[in-house]
Amino acid sequence: MADAGLDQAFDKVRSLLEGDLEHPGLTLYDLQQLVGYPEKGEGPLCYTLPRDPSLQGVAAVRFFYYPRDPEITLIVEIEDKQGKRHLRHFRWNGTGWAAPRGFKSEIQATREPGVGFLEVAGDFFVGYPLEEAESLAESIRRGEAAGIKYLLCPRDNTRIFYAPSIAASGLACPRCSNATLLYKTLSFGNREDPLEQLLREQKALRSALEELMLYLKRKLGP
Repeated sequence: MADAGLDQAFDKVRSLLEGDLEHPGLTLYDLQQLVGYPEKGEGPLCYTLPRDPSLQGVAAVRFFYYPRDPEITLIVEIEDKQGKRHLRHFRWNGTGWAAPRGFKSEIQATREPGVGFLEVAGDFFVGYPLEEAESLAESIRRGEAAGIKYLLCPRDNTRIFYAPSIAASGLACPRCSNATLLYKTLSFGNREDPLEQLLREQKALRSALEELMLYLKRKLGP
């Protein structure tokens, strides 16, 4: 469960990215100015937020800009007092910050839904330390993790990547508690199953619509 300092830091990031009644939200141009693009190279480039009272509960907040990545424009990293890194991924869509396909951009504290489970970039990992889970998530995103085994929940399309030491037969979906999971293996050389692709696209669309509704409620009020 997230502490007050971590929640406050996420509130700060939300205010910066989405803006409020007094200040507009961060634009792609603003981000480029912060990290020094293009003067400092093609990236990835990093900007660390200066310390202020809203960030006293965490060790650091960093913005990583990826100018050459077609899927991810910005990764926000919030490092808590225990050294754990909480990552949120964003893509600039021309008017605002949206969630890249397969990634979460909810600006709230990282969820750990059960003992051994970690949620990273929209997938769940069990039996992995945080650093290994984040590294594996990055490899999956780049298409460099072919052969990795995982479980797929047919109800909500949740993917669960488990370490070799974990008995996969005893796992249940951390989102809906469904214990009837499908055994899958990542294979980027083969075309994704059309049904699975459709489910992912529907899930991404539903998530985008939910985020849009929340954004409109915050901007326009009840």
